[in-house]
Amino acid sequence: MWRRHCESCKPFVQQVLQQYVVSARDLLGVTGPLGQEWTDLHTWLDGAHVPRQDALAKIKPDAIEWLRRYAAFAHSDGVITDDELGTFRRATQILGLAVGDVAALDGELARQHMLTRIRSGQLPTVPAPALHLPLDEQCFLLAPATRWRDLKSGPQPTPGQLVVTNRKIRFVALQHGGEIPLSKLHRVNWVGRDSIALDATNRSLTGRFAVHDPEYAATIIDTALRIDRRVLLNNDGASRSIPQHVKAAVWQRDQGRCCECGANSYLEFDHIIPFSLGGASTVDNLQLLCLRCNRAKGARL
Repeated sequence: MWRRHCESCKPFVQQVLQQYVVSARDLLGVTGPLGQEWTDLHTWLDGAHVPRQDALAKIKPDAIEWLRRYAAFAHSDGVITDDELGTFRRATQILGLAVGDVAALDGELARQHMLTRIRSGQLPTVPAPALHLPLDEQCFLLAPATRWRDLKSGPQPTPGQLVVTNRKIRFVALQHGGEIPLSKLHRVNWVGRDSIALDATNRSLTGRFAVHDPEYAATIIDTALRIDRRVLLNNDGASRSIPQHVKAAVWQRDQGRCCECGANSYLEFDHIIPFSLGGASTVDNLQLLCLRCNRAKGARL
């Protein structure tokens, strides 16, 4: 009897699921999974006695696509706030996705959220007992590094440790080490995929240093430098902000893929004429690039 009853229910369940898929896709294209309409849709689904997980499984590709789009839109200004990261994770749960389904996206957003906090002045402190720092000196970065010195015989590597504190930058090595106060550092640049370049008033630490995570190291040093100079740490997200309708148009035009390599993950909105060179946040001056292609391009035209 139970089997016959279940068999008779199949057409009804299939009809409900078809209606659900159409409605869910429409909502993901307009309001997303966090609005009242989404709640109402699932209230209707529960009333039909159709398992929610069965229904969510039908729209899994659409759900992942919505999260990819959300992540790219959120990071378009180079800033990931607490609310944006929280919204992403809440939406992941609502959409019934497993952690592994969006682990890469979640990890990238979490990383950019961490970098956002550092740029706002929330520098991490790390223990450095072997350095015997003064009591009023805090260590922000202690990382293995290789210093590359350009000699007549060619580039010469020197392994050591790069140390950044609230007062100085040090390169600790058996030879060719050194230190400079932050006041002697002009700037730090992220060079290529594995290096940073220090530009100082003297040559003691000027040059290229290969580190495991150059973006992180450059962000730590730049923030420490700004704090040392008492420069107001401003978030230029407002000036770089891209209107929602512009982001939507660019995403649709580029079909959610990198314009260089066709990748559909780690996507960013790139200014064709760089923002730093006066490029506008318009549809014609924006394109989708993946993280790797965008970093390779840098600020060049």
